[in-house]
Amino acid sequence: MEMNSTKASVPEFLSDLGKPTLRGIRKCPRCGTYNGTRGLSCKNKSCGNVFRCGARKQPSVDAVKIITGSSQQIFSVRQRDRGPDYRCFVELGVSETTLQTVYGTVLTQLNSGRCFLPSCLKGASKATTDYRCQHIRLAENCCTEAKPLTLKSSVLNSMHISPEMKQVIWQLATEPTGPLVQRVTRNILVVKCKASPKHSLGYLHVSFVQKLNSLGVLEPRFFCSCHGSLKMKKSMKMSKTKLLKEEPSQNCVHFHACVGAFSSDEALAQEFADFLSGDSSGRWKVAPNVLSAITD
Repeated sequence: MEMNSTKASVPEFLSDLGKPTLRGIRKCPRCGTYNGTRGLSCKNKSCGNVFRCGARKQPSVDAVKIITGSSQQIFSVRQRDRGPDYRCFVELGVSETTLQTVYGTVLTQLNSGRCFLPSCLKGASKATTDYRCQHIRLAENCCTEAKPLTLKSSVLNSMHISPEMKQVIWQLATEPTGPLVQRVTRNILVVKCKASPKHSLGYLHVSFVQKLNSLGVLEPRFFCSCHGSLKMKKSMKMSKTKLLKEEPSQNCVHFHACVGAFSSDEALAQEFADFLSGDSSGRWKVAPNVLSAITD
């Protein structure tokens, strides 16, 4: 009996992807062509968009010094026991103390450090001697500085956000406490914020990452320590956690501050195109005149 070979039906727009794998596909943000997730660049020859360089993935930087615009020394430090995308803040300084010697009382200066990770703050409060967690030690050996990102006023004025939010962003940007947005790793940035009990230094971490969904398709995800994680989709699945139940249209000021900084630089606008273009509903879209203002 003659056996006929059968092939699984494949949609026409996926017919040129080659051998199928379980790693999924992604859509080129520039031309819309579907590519395999491991591709380095778009297979559309007329597009040539580069997704990532072919070099081996660089390890996450353990400690990065934040630009504060003053003598204040603040560092973004990786939490090694949790992974490359988890970071905390460390502040280093100098404290004065008195020592009793045979020659009398001597005033001396000692290097001091404070880690703002809750578990380390708890350990420091219980310590009877100078408490120096691993994050403080990493900050003391730091030799890397954050990269400041520029926010153009023309870009901010063109963004589809409320005038009140624009005012808040501009006030934060013009404060003499360093740049509004600073990049510490490929996916993680530090953004200025209003000082609060949770963010007493006036800075917080945000991240822009690509995550595979249940269908094996990469989705852009944004995380901010002021609320939690959000999918950049209209049909966002509601989490059991109350903090994750925010509507995309009500996203935080820190997200819009980063979007403005990305849109102010042509290379960053291309790199973070998925976060600037949004979905078909246009809910996340940056106005066309914002992107055109990059060259202003």
